[in-house]
Amino acid sequence: MRYIYILFIFSFVNLTLAQQTNESIDVGGINREYIQYLPVGFNQNTESLPVVFVLHGLGGSNSTMTNIGFKQIGDSARVISIYPQGIINAFGQSSWDNGTLLAPIADDVTFFNNMIDHLIQNYNIDQTRIYCTGISMGGIMSYHLACELNERFAAIGAMSGTMATDDIANCVPTYKTPVIHVHGTADATVPYYSSPLPSLSLVGETMNFWINVHQCLSSADSTQLPNNAADGLTVDRFIYQACTPESSLELLRVNGGGHTYFYEPVNDFTEAAEIWLFFRKWFHYMQQINISDIPKDSFTISPNPSNGLFKVKAKKSNNIYVYNLSGQLIHKQLIYSGENILNLSVLKRGVYILKYGSKGELNKRISIQ
Repeated sequence: MRYIYILFIFSFVNLTLAQQTNESIDVGGINREYIQYLPVGFNQNTESLPVVFVLHGLGGSNSTMTNIGFKQIGDSARVISIYPQGIINAFGQSSWDNGTLLAPIADDVTFFNNMIDHLIQNYNIDQTRIYCTGISMGGIMSYHLACELNERFAAIGAMSGTMATDDIANCVPTYKTPVIHVHGTADATVPYYSSPLPSLSLVGETMNFWINVHQCLSSADSTQLPNNAADGLTVDRFIYQACTPESSLELLRVNGGGHTYFYEPVNDFTEAAEIWLFFRKWFHYMQQINISDIPKDSFTISPNPSNGLFKVKAKKSNNIYVYNLSGQLIHKQLIYSGENILNLSVLKRGVYILKYGSKGELNKRISIQ
């Protein structure tokens, strides 16, 4: 796919300053391969970074996916990117074990589980901020992982790949995974509107599944992206309303777009950039463990997430500062030794950063639903 190779030609600049390596890991006696990219200057002793898994499509390769933009995002936003390689299926195509008819005989769920465990043990990653995205069959696999490893992924993004019908029938996510989906209406490989492939859903069916998971309204707030490229396409952004949590379901519909990767300046937007802007808002609160170096019993806050009313227990009096994800201070409160009530019910649903103490003795993500 030539569009992958011409995207971000500058990706090779400063490659020697970064750390891209070919890695492998044992999965039930089978050697599984992946490419790992650590951002420039990465230091696991001083950083705990998020991770994005980037998955290739049917018949694709992980090396091709390294050129779609996540390495540049990783260097600027401090993100580790991982590019796994799928197993060959019965038709000689590299693919993913995701419940579709073209899936190989493979234990991909264990593959991803083992990679995550390895990253935790060796690179001090932020366990609350693990994401997955992919194109075509890689997007289908991202949905599958949101079901099968629901406790591990904070958000997923699908590019031109819908949910397997088997996942729609059987997936019961405990954690309400935030989802962004990108799809062209003229996609002839994974259709948008009609005649779905066997074992695959249409875009509307996929979105309806997550509308139900997030308890969103069936209608969405729609805006059109600036139409700057001379590609004959327009892009509508749909953000579904009243979801739990808010803004956790998003669709980018490329009107007239085919089964391809969209990127600037050829198109009106770059998929990797849009997906990261969505991902960076989310963390997996069920994985929020040992988030500071202060003793566990020195400060507790519960429930998290909540409806805006939090119970705070502290061993000493100090200030609490609450920031939005743009870094703006939106609430300050003195808490006292013992039990306190932190009332944030006037805030919108979403994720906020709480700091305890003037020197930021504790930084914690809290969620209002």
